[in-house]
Amino acid sequence: MTDLGEKVRRRITEVNAAAPGSIAEMMNFRFESCANGDIVLTCQTMPWMRNPAGTLHGGLCATILDQAMGFVSYCLKAGEGIAPAVHLSVDYHRPLRPGERVKVTVRVVSVTRNLMNLTAEACQESHPEKICLSGSGVYFFKPMPNCYENG
Repeated sequence: MTDLGEKVRRRITEVNAAAPGSIAEMMNFRFESCANGDIVLTCQTMPWMRNPAGTLHGGLCATILDQAMGFVSYCLKAGEGIAPAVHLSVDYHRPLRPGERVKVTVRVVSVTRNLMNLTAEACQESHPEKICLSGSGVYFFKPMPNCYENG
Protein backbone atom coordinates (compact mmCIF):
# COMPACT_ATOMS: atom_id res chain seq x y z
CA MET A 1 0.00 0.00 0.00
CA THR A 2 1.22 3.48 -0.78
CA ASP A 3 1.69 6.24 1.78
CA LEU A 4 -1.40 8.02 0.41
CA GLY A 5 -3.39 4.80 0.73
CA GLU A 6 -2.38 4.42 4.37
CA LYS A 7 -3.30 8.07 5.04
CA VAL A 8 -6.75 7.58 3.49
CA ARG A 9 -7.34 4.41 5.51
CA ARG A 10 -6.38 6.28 8.72
CA ARG A 11 -8.52 9.28 7.78
CA ILE A 12 -11.64 7.14 7.41
CA THR A 13 -11.03 5.68 10.88
CA GLU A 14 -10.39 9.15 12.37
CA VAL A 15 -13.56 10.65 10.89
CA ASN A 16 -15.68 7.75 12.13
CA ALA A 17 -14.21 8.09 15.64
CA ALA A 18 -14.57 11.90 15.71
CA ALA A 19 -18.10 11.95 14.27
CA PRO A 20 -19.99 8.79 15.21
CA GLY A 21 -23.30 8.58 13.38
CA SER A 22 -22.05 10.82 10.57
CA ILE A 23 -22.98 10.11 6.97
CA ALA A 24 -19.44 8.79 6.36
CA GLU A 25 -19.83 6.25 9.15
CA MET A 26 -23.40 5.37 8.15
CA MET A 27 -22.22 4.63 4.60
CA ASN A 28 -19.43 2.42 5.96
CA PHE A 29 -16.69 3.80 3.73
CA ARG A 30 -13.70 1.48 3.29
CA PHE A 31 -10.34 2.00 1.67
CA GLU A 32 -9.74 -0.68 -0.96
CA SER A 33 -6.60 0.21 -2.94
CA CYS A 34 -4.26 2.87 -4.23
CA ALA A 35 -2.34 2.20 -7.43
CA ASN A 36 -1.48 3.97 -10.68
CA GLY A 37 -3.06 7.21 -9.48
CA ASP A 38 -6.41 5.59 -8.61
CA ILE A 39 -7.59 5.63 -5.01
CA VAL A 40 -10.45 3.14 -4.67
CA LEU A 41 -12.98 3.31 -1.83
CA THR A 42 -16.24 1.46 -1.32
CA CYS A 43 -19.33 2.39 0.65
CA GLN A 44 -22.61 0.72 1.52
CA THR A 45 -25.95 2.16 0.45
CA MET A 46 -29.11 1.40 2.39
CA PRO A 47 -32.80 1.08 1.46
CA TRP A 48 -33.67 4.30 3.34
CA MET A 49 -31.50 6.22 0.83
CA ARG A 50 -33.93 5.62 -2.04
CA ASN A 51 -36.08 8.19 -3.77
CA PRO A 52 -39.76 7.62 -4.75
CA ALA A 53 -38.57 5.90 -7.97
CA GLY A 54 -36.73 3.30 -5.88
CA THR A 55 -33.21 4.35 -6.91
CA LEU A 56 -30.59 6.07 -4.78
CA HIS A 57 -31.52 9.69 -4.09
CA GLY A 58 -29.49 12.13 -6.22
CA GLY A 59 -28.29 14.10 -3.21
CA LEU A 60 -26.91 10.95 -1.64
CA CYS A 61 -25.24 10.06 -4.93
CA ALA A 62 -23.50 13.45 -4.79
CA THR A 63 -22.63 12.80 -1.15
CA ILE A 64 -20.89 9.54 -2.07
CA LEU A 65 -18.60 11.31 -4.55
CA ASP A 66 -18.04 14.29 -2.23
CA GLN A 67 -17.20 12.13 0.79
CA ALA A 68 -14.80 9.92 -1.17
CA MET A 69 -13.00 12.90 -2.75
CA GLY A 70 -13.03 14.64 0.64
CA PHE A 71 -11.23 11.74 2.33
CA VAL A 72 -8.53 11.87 -0.34
CA SER A 73 -8.21 15.67 -0.48
CA TYR A 74 -7.60 15.89 3.26
CA CYS A 75 -4.73 13.42 2.90
CA LEU A 76 -2.94 15.48 0.24
CA LYS A 77 -1.81 18.13 2.74
CA ALA A 78 0.37 17.82 5.82
CA GLY A 79 -0.95 18.69 9.25
CA GLU A 80 -4.38 18.87 10.81
CA GLY A 81 -7.16 20.89 9.32
CA ILE A 82 -10.31 20.73 7.29
CA ALA A 83 -10.73 20.27 3.54
CA PRO A 84 -14.28 21.25 2.58
CA ALA A 85 -15.54 21.25 -0.99
CA VAL A 86 -15.74 24.68 -2.57
CA HIS A 87 -17.05 23.30 -5.87
CA LEU A 88 -18.71 19.99 -6.68
CA SER A 89 -20.01 18.82 -10.05
CA VAL A 90 -21.84 15.51 -10.50
CA ASP A 91 -22.94 13.76 -13.68
CA TYR A 92 -25.59 11.04 -13.34
CA HIS A 93 -25.15 8.28 -15.93
CA ARG A 94 -27.15 5.38 -14.46
CA PRO A 95 -29.13 4.93 -11.26
CA LEU A 96 -27.55 3.32 -8.22
CA ARG A 97 -29.58 0.66 -6.43
CA PRO A 98 -30.04 1.13 -2.68
CA GLY A 99 -28.77 -1.70 -0.52
CA GLU A 100 -25.65 -2.41 -2.60
CA ARG A 101 -21.98 -1.55 -2.18
CA VAL A 102 -20.67 1.22 -4.38
CA LYS A 103 -17.10 1.39 -5.69
CA VAL A 104 -15.66 4.90 -6.03
CA THR A 105 -12.43 5.57 -7.91
CA VAL A 106 -10.83 8.93 -7.07
CA ARG A 107 -8.05 10.61 -9.06
CA VAL A 108 -6.01 13.64 -8.06
CA VAL A 109 -5.88 16.18 -10.90
CA SER A 110 -3.86 18.94 -9.25
CA VAL A 111 -2.73 20.23 -5.88
CA THR A 112 -1.80 23.85 -5.25
CA ARG A 113 -0.97 25.69 -2.03
CA ASN A 114 -4.56 25.54 -0.73
CA LEU A 115 -6.68 23.91 -3.43
CA MET A 116 -7.00 20.31 -4.52
CA ASN A 117 -8.79 19.36 -7.73
CA LEU A 118 -10.06 15.76 -7.93
CA THR A 119 -12.29 13.60 -10.11
CA ALA A 120 -14.27 10.49 -9.21
CA GLU A 121 -16.33 7.75 -10.80
CA ALA A 122 -18.77 5.45 -9.03
CA CYS A 123 -20.36 2.16 -9.98
CA GLN A 124 -22.23 -0.66 -8.28
CA GLU A 125 -19.60 -3.05 -6.96
CA SER A 126 -21.57 -5.86 -8.64
CA HIS A 127 -21.25 -4.14 -12.07
CA PRO A 128 -17.86 -2.36 -12.14
CA GLU A 129 -18.00 -1.97 -15.93
CA LYS A 130 -21.05 0.35 -15.74
CA ILE A 131 -20.24 3.87 -14.53
CA CYS A 132 -23.22 5.30 -12.65
CA LEU A 133 -21.76 8.63 -11.50
CA SER A 134 -18.83 10.81 -12.40
CA GLY A 135 -17.83 14.13 -11.00
CA SER A 136 -15.19 16.59 -9.99
CA GLY A 137 -14.53 18.61 -6.91
CA VAL A 138 -12.33 21.43 -5.72
CA TYR A 139 -11.37 21.25 -2.04
CA PHE A 140 -9.83 23.99 0.11
CA PHE A 141 -7.39 22.95 2.82
CA LYS A 142 -7.47 25.12 5.92
CA PRO A 143 -4.94 24.24 8.62
CA MET A 144 -6.62 23.93 12.02
CA PRO A 145 -4.47 22.33 14.73
CA ASN A 146 -6.43 20.20 17.19
CA CYS A 147 -9.62 20.47 15.13
CA TYR A 148 -10.73 16.95 16.07
CA GLU A 149 -9.94 16.94 19.77
CA ASN A 150 -12.92 16.31 22.04
CA GLY A 151 -13.52 18.77 24.82
